[in-house]
Amino acid sequence: MRHFIAEKDLQGALTQYSWSSYSSVNELKCDSSDCVWIMASDKSWRQLLIEAKQKVDNLVLLTYKYDRLEMQTALMLGARAYCHALGTQSLLSSVARVIEAGGMWLPNELLTVTTSNVAANLQTKRNLPVLRELTNREKDVLNGILEGLSNKEIAREHGITERTVKEYVGTLLHKFEAKDRISLLLRIGEFSHLKDAL
Repeated sequence: MRHFIAEKDLQGALTQYSWSSYSSVNELKCDSSDCVWIMASDKSWRQLLIEAKQKVDNLVLLTYKYDRLEMQTALMLGARAYCHALGTQSLLSSVARVIEAGGMWLPNELLTVTTSNVAANLQTKRNLPVLRELTNREKDVLNGILEGLSNKEIAREHGITERTVKEYVGTLLHKFEAKDRISLLLRIGEFSHLKDAL
């Protein structure tokens, strides 16, 4: 997977990461598996996302200030990640790895708000049969995920190992056909009545 960013954006902290530059999305020579990083500071970022989506499956919107509406718009236009433009090299590398593995990247600061808002619009009936089929331990782990707990915190709370929690998380991802925790939360939503069903 190659990573592309506009030449005018290759400056400052962004040079920490090994980008390939381009001058225009329309002239971009890339494969669908490559990733295009677009700056939200460009007033035409929405149009750039739309154009880039015609060429690649992987889009990242970089921003200088987190904004829930901006993030939601980017996701609706096909972005797979939304992160801070001044992120550390390790953060940007993590984003790239998650995208390459087929996942999504959202900042923790906006994740809870986003899942709550998405949850308000999701139809939960399709998930209720799956919820009824979960074991008690799977329900415990899922409840922990819905509460935003880490694997270590879930393990401590239920007196099991972190490795066991990871196995249950994997089982839950499989049952809900989700690639990662974010996808899982988006699939089931953060519904208070679902927590009661657990």
